[in-house]
Amino acid sequence: MKYLIYGFAIAALWACGNNSKETAYGEKLDSTQAVHVDEALSAFESSGKKEAVIKGQISQVCTGEGCWYTLKHGDKEQFVGFDKFTIPKDVTGKFSIATGYFYRDTQTVEQLREGLSETEAEKITEPKISVQFQAKGIIVK
Repeated sequence: MKYLIYGFAIAALWACGNNSKETAYGEKLDSTQAVHVDEALSAFESSGKKEAVIKGQISQVCTGEGCWYTLKHGDKEQFVGFDKFTIPKDVTGKFSIATGYFYRDTQTVEQLREGLSETEAEKITEPKISVQFQAKGIIVK
């Protein structure tokens, strides 16, 4: 009986001290294939390689539904969107691995002007093209 109590105590201490918890969302992915978001983005821009497994630190999360986040890379942020699952809204600062693909997205002048004052809206004269990442599966650590 004494050993059973010790066993439960050790298991409880291990569980409380185990900070390496990771949670997966969406499709399963092979985290050993992950490359830093900078490297994957560079491959997309130079060779058009769309499919990727990217990793990086989460810098911002959708606070409405948990349906997107951004990864910090250099002085920029990479948008990561997903639509078949959501993630918790409190994962800013955590590490992420995502599988999916890069694509170019265009925001029209009308979309960019939405919600701006007339003076600010008049300054926008061209659409904005950006590179987005659509995730099919994510691991948050």
